[in-house]
Amino acid sequence: MPDAGRFATLLKQARLRVTPQRLAILQALATGKHVATCQAIWARARRATGGLGQMTTYRILERLHAAGLIEQFDLGGVAHFGLADRHHDHVICQRCGSVEPTETCLLGPHGDLTARLRRSGFVVKHHRLDLYGVCRACRAGI
Repeated sequence: MPDAGRFATLLKQARLRVTPQRLAILQALATGKHVATCQAIWARARRATGGLGQMTTYRILERLHAAGLIEQFDLGGVAHFGLADRHHDHVICQRCGSVEPTETCLLGPHGDLTARLRRSGFVVKHHRLDLYGVCRACRAGI
């Protein structure tokens, strides 16, 4: 696990115990697509831990989400999870369900909306911006 040290530090900073199961789940999230279902994460993580159960995986995902280490999306009624390693916004295809992170924050600290809110006295502490549409591959009919 190349990221085990980094993940152990993140778990400790979140005041969570460092366990092989938690490390395997974080590693599974780091090596897969940007987001994945509990089932897909469990399939990847159990290779590293052997006896990892699917319910244990879901409980760990819930705890990691509550600690702010991962993000959770509802895509078509199914929970998907991804690492919350840096702030970014998302573009989500409504046809195929692909989720892609944007390169940078679309609002930005100097964006028009942020500036208008600041002038009104509202200070943005954090946000999550998900843009829904149709990806290039789906538009092309691939």
